[in-house]
Amino acid sequence: MYEADPIQSLADVDYSRADTFGERACSLSRLISKGYNVPNGVVISTKVFKRFLNLLPGAKRIDHLIANATPENSEETAREIQEIIMYSPVPMPMANPIAEEIFKLLDIIKSESVVIRTSAHVEDSSRHFCSGRGVYFHLKEIRDIIQVMKNCWASAFTADVLSDLMRAGLPPDNVRIAIIVEEMISAQVSGILSVKNDIKDVHIRANWGTQVHEGENGVCCDHIIVNEEKIGEPVETFTSYKEKVSRILPDNRHAVIIENKPEQKRELSLSQQNITTLVQLAKKVRRDFEVDYEIEFVFDHDGTLWLLDAIPRAAHRNFHRIGTAVVSRDPPNPQ
Repeated sequence: MYEADPIQSLADVDYSRADTFGERACSLSRLISKGYNVPNGVVISTKVFKRFLNLLPGAKRIDHLIANATPENSEETAREIQEIIMYSPVPMPMANPIAEEIFKLLDIIKSESVVIRTSAHVEDSSRHFCSGRGVYFHLKEIRDIIQVMKNCWASAFTADVLSDLMRAGLPPDNVRIAIIVEEMISAQVSGILSVKNDIKDVHIRANWGTQVHEGENGVCCDHIIVNEEKIGEPVETFTSYKEKVSRILPDNRHAVIIENKPEQKRELSLSQQNITTLVQLAKKVRRDFEVDYEIEFVFDHDGTLWLLDAIPRAAHRNFHRIGTAVVSRDPPNPQ
């Protein structure tokens, strides 16, 4: 047997073990322990990732490529390593336990599909981190989930990761990927909540649908700055699209809407009750953790608030990020 208990329920993750479960999984487990509403999920640990790499038919070739990697050849090195990973089968002794845990998860959740989120960590370093490499939505079939897992593992060897690691003086194979498989929450509104421990104004970015996104001509989502002390006052809104002007500071009003997405009936994506709920969330986060946080949230179609990700910004203020985020809505197919 390759490892004992290589897969953990998200709620049972030891959040002091980022080396095994990655930063994102540890952060979500910490939220669950404090009573926050996080979707049910399981975490496929970095132990599985390491074992898969060791069992690959092309393992020796990957070792050779890593040993000879330079910033100048990072593009071709990354391309070959990723192809080896994505085209290699996952051994049945690894795939079967993963499938069993995912079937158990599908039995207990309301949704018919799951979302996969990577959870990465740069090992042997207290000055560098790689918090996550990808998000894949609406997965139902084990076959697709296994393929996406391989794509997530391959993301540890993108050209930007290899280059950043070498520039930071770390080995090019120093990123370890854990994988979170979570219930897919059908979102009416999604957003990001910025909580700063020493500032009482809360910054919310939100829009209709499953993900906050940016356009070439500015941010295409609502920007709301909430003054916590004015929570009982009405919300002022601008219902026409404006280019990014997020440096506007709040005054004595309850909220300043900086910009809005016009094609959604010129309506603000968040209701007064939604904003109140998020302000209460910000207050609780500030009490529980006493650090700055970036929180990814959704309101489902019943109005329930879910937390999908939470990054403690203060902890990483002086760190060097390894690689840039890779996000994909659909499971890639190497064929």
